[in-house]
Amino acid sequence: MAGLESITYHIKIVPTEDGGCICKNRSIYHAKGGFELSEEKIKERKEKAMAIFKAIEAYLQANPEA
Repeated sequence: MAGLESITYHIKIVPTEDGGCICKNRSIYHAKGGFELSEEKIKERKEKAMAIFKAIEAYLQANPEA
């Protein structure tokens, strides 16, 4: 997007006692000048980031020695 300087993603995966995990995801949007990002665009970006995370998760589950 032309109005964004960058997007920073922070992903923290915390193990749970039952052997699972909790994933915490935070996105920080750095806009150029007076650019305003709509909630709709933020939602679209969040969905794309989640799709990438899900693909990585599926790969790691299929390849535990990776």
